[in-house]
Amino acid sequence: MKQFLITVGGVVVGGFLFFFVGFFLLMGMLGAASAPAPHPSRMVLAIDLREPMTDQRPTNPFAALGGEPSLLDTLNRIEAARTDDRVRGLYIRANTGGMPAAQAEEIRAALATFRASGKFVVAHLQNDGIRMGMPGYMAIADSDEVWLQESSEFMPMGLSAEVTFFAGTLQRYHMQAQFETREDYKTAAATLTERTFTPEHRESMMSLMGGLYDNMLANIATDRGITPAAARAAIEATPFTAQRGVELQLVDRLGRPEEAVRAALERGEEAELVEISHYNAPAHRGGQVIAVVQGEGAIVSGPESGDIFGDDSVFNSDRIAEALLEASEDDDVAAIVFRVSSPGGSVVASDQILAALRTAQERGKRVVISMGDVAASGGYYVSAYADEIVASPSTITGSIGVLGGKLIIGPAMDHYLSTNTETISMGSPLINSFSSERPFTPAERAAFAGFIDRAYVQFIGLVAEGREMTPDQVRAIAGGRVWTGQQALERGLVDHLGGFQVAVSRARALAGIEDDARVTLRYYPAEQNPFEAFGRLFGASSESVEALVRLNSVLSDPRTQRAIEALREEDVNVRAETDRFHVE
Repeated sequence: MKQFLITVGGVVVGGFLFFFVGFFLLMGMLGAASAPAPHPSRMVLAIDLREPMTDQRPTNPFAALGGEPSLLDTLNRIEAARTDDRVRGLYIRANTGGMPAAQAEEIRAALATFRASGKFVVAHLQNDGIRMGMPGYMAIADSDEVWLQESSEFMPMGLSAEVTFFAGTLQRYHMQAQFETREDYKTAAATLTERTFTPEHRESMMSLMGGLYDNMLANIATDRGITPAAARAAIEATPFTAQRGVELQLVDRLGRPEEAVRAALERGEEAELVEISHYNAPAHRGGQVIAVVQGEGAIVSGPESGDIFGDDSVFNSDRIAEALLEASEDDDVAAIVFRVSSPGGSVVASDQILAALRTAQERGKRVVISMGDVAASGGYYVSAYADEIVASPSTITGSIGVLGGKLIIGPAMDHYLSTNTETISMGSPLINSFSSERPFTPAERAAFAGFIDRAYVQFIGLVAEGREMTPDQVRAIAGGRVWTGQQALERGLVDHLGGFQVAVSRARALAGIEDDARVTLRYYPAEQNPFEAFGRLFGASSESVEALVRLNSVLSDPRTQRAIEALREEDVNVRAETDRFHVE
């Protein structure tokens, strides 16, 4: 038994040391690593859009070890490559499996600006599914050469939304969902409370999908040099062969990825292929600073996650409010671009973030919202007071409404597990309103409905004030309705159509920065110190962790190792002489 415990203890300690010491070794190697290898004088940058992308750059220093590429980072690298004489063009593996329409629009716009500088774009499609994503095709349709692998063919293209309703399922298993919504178009909870589409839900979905579809058709027609009618006919005639795609002018050449790469490198005049993630843009410093505050994911309050390998996909109110305030206190910052990519979340968390935005404005900073793929409900709440709002035509926004409720599982527990839950409480008679054991009582439902009403009136009021509209005007376009960016522009909810680069341009203009003046983008929240992130995991201070890593870096240096080896050899010689002396 004693030996067993010793063995188990050894395994545990060994595992800990492997992870802990291994981290220091890794960081030491990173710290002692030489500068990145120089790029070739002629490059073609390779971008793989088949990989899913987050909207924003992670602030966690370890997220990149297993995380996804970000849209903003990709856009910034394409923009840097546009003016880099070493970069001759781009080679793109197109997304055919599905990507957000607004994300595809931002890629499309970046590629158009890149090509306008006189450089080329070669894209390759390799469809291997039962559908072919329309947004992914739209993103690269304006390329100088669009290749398609002949065996891929053009699979069905268009938009489809499948919604599963669980009200009947809940009833069957003795469960129930109770929600308060303001108003009829606020349908996020309908999958739990309904058995099919309500008229308002169906109308909202058809309007949103119609707007997205028409916009993509128009873009494809423009980029391929065909009429909108021809683009619609071609898309709605899918599936068809790759050769038919050439005849309909949807693609330019047929071939495998290797052939498309060779074509791109030939265009680049003996250029070398470099992955865009490995591309180091020329360093340009100086000029005025535009702060970029990033917020992505569900808007929540409470403490931040301690996961050092997380991807920061939570819109934490403490962190984002602090970032806005920090940017507003920086005298170097001329304006703020607040990138919002969120379907909404907590009213209280949204209010905290909006208050920080308004404080930044009171301190003299102009704030421009850059909406990502979705900036709806709470995502619109935090945007309403900005000096200007920029959204892509396919951004999903609006959803000015409020909902809340609970799922009742007590009867199911009683029926299937024979449980018996009893509650003892003190204080307010409404303390157990959100118990999952039973439905709301009339008094509890009335109290909760009052909260929802007040939140909705507050939402309407702040949008009216922030967008300089009357409450009645806001109500006419609110009610939980969801709009595309194009539809939101027509209704006064956004000011400009475009992506991140357009938002930066508007921030420059509002700050009075000349178009040809150099600016530096400074991101908030700032990337965490890796020593602090790792120190939090084990409760160590960042200083102690950094000291150990720096020591390891010094010990890993070849010069240090040679010196240690020389000392070791000298020590051996001394010991040998001493031993000989004693022998004699």
